[in-house]
Amino acid sequence: MATRTKTDYEKFLLREVKDLPESELRKVLKIIHFFKEEILQTEREKGKDLQMFWESFGSWQDERSAEEIIHEIYESRKSSGRNIQL
Repeated sequence: MATRTKTDYEKFLLREVKDLPESELRKVLKIIHFFKEEILQTEREKGKDLQMFWESFGSWQDERSAEEIIHEIYESRKSSGRNIQL
């Protein structure tokens, strides 16, 4: 099968819509616009979001020792102090 170029696809599209009534052309144009703006744009955004997600991973950098970090975690916990009777 021969490789098609962008120009080949453009010609094919023009042949497909050539004999459509004007009212149908507007519908086809809306579909193409929707496809370009919503579907293709969404795919590009998903790619960007995924890239940002993977870039968020990395090693933890902190000057404190593990013991100091653990101590801070325990210190930041709050007890509710509620008296619950069963």
